[in-house]
Amino acid sequence: MKKYLCTVCGHIYDEDAGDEKNHIAKQTAFESLPEKWVCPVCGAFRSQFRELNMPNSDAKPEHLSVSSLSALKGSAICSNLAKGCEKQNKADEASIYQLLAKELKSSVTPAGSASFSDLKKRVEHDISSLIPMTKKVAENHHDRGALRAVTWAEKVTRIHHSLLERHEEEGPALVKDKNVYLCPVCGFIFIDERAPSKCPVCGVPDWKFEIVEA
Repeated sequence: MKKYLCTVCGHIYDEDAGDEKNHIAKQTAFESLPEKWVCPVCGAFRSQFRELNMPNSDAKPEHLSVSSLSALKGSAICSNLAKGCEKQNKADEASIYQLLAKELKSSVTPAGSASFSDLKKRVEHDISSLIPMTKKVAENHHDRGALRAVTWAEKVTRIHHSLLERHEEEGPALVKDKNVYLCPVCGFIFIDERAPSKCPVCGVPDWKFEIVEA
């Protein structure tokens, strides 16, 4: 039997063990899981899982040109870097990144309304292009703090993509009789009756989660 890794929170679906929480019997093949099945830890869709023994892609990320980044993307990166520094108790560095994020964001012209399909395309671009490039820069500079922040950003972006996919299929039913919880540290979003006991991305406890209007 095979094992599959959730690329959002790291949960492993073991076909031998099944998924007791979602009433999936032992020795249930991943391909046989119900279409509506989601990760029991973070709620990610099946599309966010990958087989553990799958070879890594040999695709090389493009060279990142910082000057080509928009102010909004620069602000998001600096904000994530600030959170990464906070996690490592680097208050001075976090403060600098927060100031940079605020300054960049102040120069951004407010965007008009966007469709879910537009949002999904933007998120897919971040996952396939921007995040790998940013990760490569962090690796080249041996910046562990930046690398951790980018890793968080990738996981959070993947769950956002998963939620957009779910919304396409379920519509308003996705949040019916449920709450939308936001982790204020990493931006992880969770939809259920209760918040998770801890954030599967950054590890903060459930009492830090905020309820946002659906």
